[in-house]
Amino acid sequence: MIHFVISGMPGGVYDFAHIVQAEIGVDIVNLVPLSVSNTAHIKIKAGDTVVLMMTGYEYSKRGAPLWLLREMETRRHEIKKFGVFFHELYAFGPPWKSAFWLSPVQRYVVRRLAEMSDFWMTNREGSAQWLCQYAGDKPHAVLPIFSTIGELQSRSAARKNHLMVFGTAGLRTVTYRAAGRELFQWAKRQSLEIHDVGSPVTDQQVMNALATNNVIQHGRLEADKISDLLRDALFGIIAYPVGYIAKSSVFAAYCAHGLCPVLLSKGCAPSDGLLAGQHYLLGVPTGIVDADKAQQTGEGAWGWYQSHTIACHGNALRHFLALR
Repeated sequence: MIHFVISGMPGGVYDFAHIVQAEIGVDIVNLVPLSVSNTAHIKIKAGDTVVLMMTGYEYSKRGAPLWLLREMETRRHEIKKFGVFFHELYAFGPPWKSAFWLSPVQRYVVRRLAEMSDFWMTNREGSAQWLCQYAGDKPHAVLPIFSTIGELQSRSAARKNHLMVFGTAGLRTVTYRAAGRELFQWAKRQSLEIHDVGSPVTDQQVMNALATNNVIQHGRLEADKISDLLRDALFGIIAYPVGYIAKSSVFAAYCAHGLCPVLLSKGCAPSDGLLAGQHYLLGVPTGIVDADKAQQTGEGAWGWYQSHTIACHGNALRHFLALR
């Protein structure tokens, strides 16, 4: 039996695991929610295969789940094949932040899991470079995250003048704050209708800005409804460091639906095959974006996404797990 070990917390990694399970086969892959309180009840038998979905903060408040490492070390001798998908590695920050002091322990947990693994996967080249120091030449794959709300098999050129702001309330709040009033000024110049999708934001300043600028607030929607909105929209905006954008399921959703992504990031160095102006626009545009430019960028983003679709992730895991 193949077990995907997950934290059980709702969110992107939980959705990721369910989608890959469906892609490979629910009769082949079993999802195992693991927490510090239920380790004794997990039914993983000798000879089974385990793929750990690793993101430290989902297993531990401080992002350093030593209990998880101990559990995997204890079971390792009976696990036939052990793989890890590193969704995140470790945090870092200045000395006055807790991440600075926790980072060494977080790195230790991730390093040991990489050393123990038979194969591993991750979602960004920067993470892969770090992991290779400890995992050596073990089989591995670097696949940016896929869209958890669906994919377009072909990109539609017919688009409405809609700008999507999608994601968690926290991410959208950061995006609105990073964009500032320039976002609404550009939307007005470009004749864009702004559509906000996700749990309501609670930041009063942002709430006031959305109301003042007639933003259409949809609230939480089912995946198929979000997909319908994205397939018709021209632009999607997100605030995220470009060096880490390959692990954003929101950016993946924009690309999978062929939107022209607008990325708010302090840097624009090439990362994970992404180039500013070709796969995304950097920063809130100061003028009107030509319709052809928006379409070309949307096509570029959609093309970039095709190398790491849901099917690509499924095929990579089938290869590592020796499945037909």
